Amino acid sequence: MFDSEKVKELNELELVVYTFIIEHLEEVNGLTIRELSDHCHVSTSTILRCLNKLGFSGYSEFKFALKDKLKQGRQSFEAFYEANVHVDAFLKKVNNESYHAVLDPAVDLILSNKHLVFTGIGTSGILGTYGARYFSNLQFNAYSITDPFIPVPKRGLDTTLVIVLSVSGRTQELIKQIEDFKRYGAEVLSITNDQHSIIANMADQNISYYMPDVSGPDPTDQSINLTTQVPVIALLEILAHQAYQRENDATGE
Repeated sequence: MFDSEKVKELNELELVVYTFIIEHLEEVNGLTIRELSDHCHVSTSTILRCLNKLGFSGYSEFKFALKDKLKQGRQSFEAFYEANVHVDAFLKKVNNESYHAVLDPAVDLILSNKHLVFTGIGTSGILGTYGARYFSNLQFNAYSITDPFIPVPKRGLDTTLVIVLSVSGRTQELIKQIEDFKRYGAEVLSITNDQHSIIANMADQNISYYMPDVSGPDPTDQSINLTTQVPVIALLEILAHQAYQRENDATGE
């Protein structure tokens, strides 16, 4: 809602106003400019100067922007809870015998490679680390990439499967990684929210989970995404167990 560069221009009294606003957004939404000045112990002219520096023409424009921000925040969290219905339906589908048609090709890829490399950015990167540890617990040679800019080695990838996690399926850093991995002989399994995304189409196999997209409290901040990742965790664990079971069945252990 506020430009950090503009905040730097505020003087000491104006910073008092700014600090009170960001700490009491809901309360400020119901205050008149005079009531806000009483809470901040400054004049109404100080409040107006503060808002002008922050990019608002007056108190009315600020209040309109504040109401819009609060409304968007409530809508995003309502959408998150509505996604629980989709999660329940997904988990039921995954446990259905017919879903093996989706999972089996992915398990084939896992078992046909000696090394599993998990990669993703943000929350997906954290889940990649979780996936690598989960597969490692089942005796697979798995590790995760935590730096999206690390150079991809040109040799030794012919027995490597890269498991790419991405909600949008269009993260540029991951697209570049996939290009390099495939160029040097690795295979790619992607888990995305959309089967028509760039990353899904670049992968040798893709699994999509189709959850409603949920943005953060500030829809203009594309780095924050609250789309549920429960399906991703479920898929990682199911794939690990199925690969482990099939490998043991094949060796007779």
